[in-house]
Amino acid sequence: MLQLRKPNGNSRLLTSLSLPIFALIVGIVVVFATAASYMLIRVQNEHTQNMAEQSIKFVYRNVWYQFDTMNNVSSFIISSQSIENLLESTYAHGFEAVDDFYTLQSNLQNLSLLSLLKDSASSSNAKMSYVVSVAFGPGNGLYEIASEHFYPATGIYKNEDFLQEAWFQNLSSGERKTVWWGQKTAPLNAPMMYLARTKSSIKDGRSIGTVIVGADTQSIKAVFDNAPLDKGYYMLLDDSNRVIYSERHAFLADASGLPQVQAMHGPKGTSSLRDGGENQRVMFETLDNGWKLLAVVPERHFSRYTFAISAVGAATAAVALLIAGVWLRRIVIRVTVPITKLVTAMQRPEVAEGKEPLPSRDTGIYEVDELSQKFASMLSTLQGLIEKSFAEEMERRQLQLELLHAQINPHFLYNTLDLINCRAILTGDRETSEIVRALASVFRFGLNRGEVWIPLGSEMKQVDAYLHIQQMMVDGLQVEIHVPDELLTVPIVHFILQPLAENAIIHGFAQRTTGCRITISARMEDTTLVLRVADNGQGCDVDAMNAMLRREAESETDREAGVMGEAGGSAQLSPAGYGTMNVHRRIQLYCGEAYGLRYVEASEGTCVEVLLPYRLEPQQRKKELEANV
Repeated sequence: MLQLRKPNGNSRLLTSLSLPIFALIVGIVVVFATAASYMLIRVQNEHTQNMAEQSIKFVYRNVWYQFDTMNNVSSFIISSQSIENLLESTYAHGFEAVDDFYTLQSNLQNLSLLSLLKDSASSSNAKMSYVVSVAFGPGNGLYEIASEHFYPATGIYKNEDFLQEAWFQNLSSGERKTVWWGQKTAPLNAPMMYLARTKSSIKDGRSIGTVIVGADTQSIKAVFDNAPLDKGYYMLLDDSNRVIYSERHAFLADASGLPQVQAMHGPKGTSSLRDGGENQRVMFETLDNGWKLLAVVPERHFSRYTFAISAVGAATAAVALLIAGVWLRRIVIRVTVPITKLVTAMQRPEVAEGKEPLPSRDTGIYEVDELSQKFASMLSTLQGLIEKSFAEEMERRQLQLELLHAQINPHFLYNTLDLINCRAILTGDRETSEIVRALASVFRFGLNRGEVWIPLGSEMKQVDAYLHIQQMMVDGLQVEIHVPDELLTVPIVHFILQPLAENAIIHGFAQRTTGCRITISARMEDTTLVLRVADNGQGCDVDAMNAMLRREAESETDREAGVMGEAGGSAQLSPAGYGTMNVHRRIQLYCGEAYGLRYVEASEGTCVEVLLPYRLEPQQRKKELEANV
């Protein structure tokens, strides 16, 4: 009788359905909100980083514009023919050089005013000008009237103040054609940036002076002011990592020990570090003169919108979950209430036992109404399946009884044959003894201690003993067995090959007495073990035999009798003992309907194949599992 479990208080449909769906919606909303927030935060952070990178590029271009202008001024002086003539002039008396001195002085002052043309500085910075100077040695004609000491202003000076300077020695030795350095020069003591180049004669290449172009560091302050960094700062370092300009470090301070400087590797790049308990990002780039421009920005500057975006995402997710929860509850109640009423009706014993039809309700929900109708149909079908399953179980037990009955007589005969074998040996009749031993082997393996599954090797010994007896009875009977050694331990349903071999001898060779041949082989097809019994007898109708195997409405005896009259030859089934249908049905009962017998086309005689599942012996299965581990 069909038993239905009654629902308890903890398995209500409303709770069981709404909680997983709400959890799924929560997961989807959370994932979507998290992904959206992540993308917005990433886009915003990348935008902030791009703005910072654009700022440092802007500063880089304008700082180098300042340096490039200083370099162009020095190049103009070095290449100017008119200045060349003034520098190479010689004078008998010092007063003769006064006019040329003031002419050169005017040219230098005009060049110093080039800074007024810059378009990157603020209006206050536009009043500043470059310091353009020329220094001579004693061999120059203007040396006598030149100023004794260098002053941070445009002019003409003697070079005695520079002889011990490192930059002048590098320039004089020829190690570098252009030198850049920072210096505070008395009496103004203002932080200055200088460029120096040697003025060589265009005629003979000899050194005739040194061109010095300087600029106050305030001239580049406006560049940094036009591209400020929120919570960050800029640093301009010379090639020795000394500070040229910085809002946080003194002029010419050694910055080599700063973590921001130590984090730089290569001519340009970006690096992250932690300084003073704060994560910082350092972006740097090397100018053409070897100086480095750094931009130090706190990491929080790039993630300053993270909290706001996260808060908006969380609020949006909360509102979406609230709306989804209200909407979900209404839908679940509309669906679950009719289903709960349907389950209550289904729990009535009269309905479960099929004595009373399931009450029909028009709920307005197609799926629920269809479920009610299908359940009523299912009850009817289930009763039929129960009856069919009971009938199959009874058939299984009947076949087991028949197998036991078939084993009882061989057991008695085995004992009798053992006695006959002993008497034959005593009388010296070896041939009789051989026949009796073979027959005893057939019966011994047929008993099999009542086991359903035996190794393929044992089944082969039984059929081999049986065919050995047949070879003594049938002259010229040839037997060929092709079974791989690795398949001999595979378990199979016992007593399936002898009936097939018996059919081949009795029916396949009924019309011939010579040249008879039976071939037994085994192989694997994926996970299926295939045993084949083939003979060169009179053959059969393959389609009729396979159709017979598929019939289930007829009884086994009726099916065997019907096919015997239709197919003939080896299609005939033994009316007594284990026939072909008995073997086929036993295999399906123990292995499933996907297995059993099948007849295949053969160029000569009959060929029947046995399909069995590939199963391993417990010890072999254990070894394979250990090998896989």
